[in-house]
Amino acid sequence: MSKYINTEIGADIELSRTGQALLLPLMILANKNNEINKKEFIDAIQWIKDARTWDKYWEELVQNSILVQLDRDTWMVSPYECYAENASHSTLINKWNGVFNATN
Repeated sequence: MSKYINTEIGADIELSRTGQALLLPLMILANKNNEINKKEFIDAIQWIKDARTWDKYWEELVQNSILVQLDRDTWMVSPYECYAENASHSTLINKWNGVFNATN
């Protein structure tokens, strides 16, 4: 499964270097519905050890509209930044907009 990834993502927002480094694995490890399990993602990325550090960078991604929380452990990656080839981009955008507007 290939993914379409917005290569201009860093141009519009200001992320820390670590925040930028988390983008590619976040986009690659997200499923075809652009969902990711936060606990599984943290386990997969082993170069950040401290929970407080994770919280800091995760919040940075949320504040910059890269992530939105769907439920306790499941988050959605913005379909404006990436989406799977076999996914409906318009369906993902509608889902994202509904959840994003509900949380903001």
